[in-house]
Amino acid sequence: MALKFFGRGSAFSDTHTSAYFTTADNDFVIIDCSTTTLWKIKHIDLTAYENIYVLITHTHGDHIGGLDLFVQYAYFVLNRIITIVAPSDEVFEDILTVLKIKVNNTSWFEIITSESLTEKEWFGKSIMTPHTPMLHNKCFGYNLTVDGQNIVYTGDTTTIVPFLPYLTEGSILYVDTSVYNNPVHLSLECALDDFLALNKRNIQVYLMHLDNVEIAEKIVAPYPDINVVTLD
Repeated sequence: MALKFFGRGSAFSDTHTSAYFTTADNDFVIIDCSTTTLWKIKHIDLTAYENIYVLITHTHGDHIGGLDLFVQYAYFVLNRIITIVAPSDEVFEDILTVLKIKVNNTSWFEIITSESLTEKEWFGKSIMTPHTPMLHNKCFGYNLTVDGQNIVYTGDTTTIVPFLPYLTEGSILYVDTSVYNNPVHLSLECALDDFLALNKRNIQVYLMHLDNVEIAEKIVAPYPDINVVTLD
């Protein structure tokens, strides 16, 4: 598993889904920042890293609920300005609006769009995906390179279709899946055949944003290349 995870759960879980990795050029990269993520970030020594990036998939509370506090923690405790990465111009404006309300000073953070990361070897592309109607065209996943491995991270999604062009042989897919019937998340049972087809192309599948870890583990137990995300 190329990414490490602070949490793997959905909105009402004890820990919300959030991942991180480090890079060869000394970047520390976090994907989404809920309040449960923040409590775990505090136990990592971030002072040695050249840059701290937070990639945002979308603006639901279980994905950005701790972002304002992390901005202030980094600024006042670590004496650092973190870089927040929005996947599109529209999401940029939404995140900026939230932070203007919650953070007293916009000079305490930097916010950019993912297009500004094109020179980073670890960044590939932000990928728009359907999630909830209220966030139409405002939900994204990411194509990344971590330790030389091609990574596709779906964020919250109802389908894997937008991500298929980025799943080359040997890739790792981190995918939002729901055990219970849910119109805004990908059903594990419905998607299982698709995951098995990806396995035949030597693509590993890791399940995240889970609403019931135990049931998910039982469903995928017979399939060694479909795994539930483990926590760091």
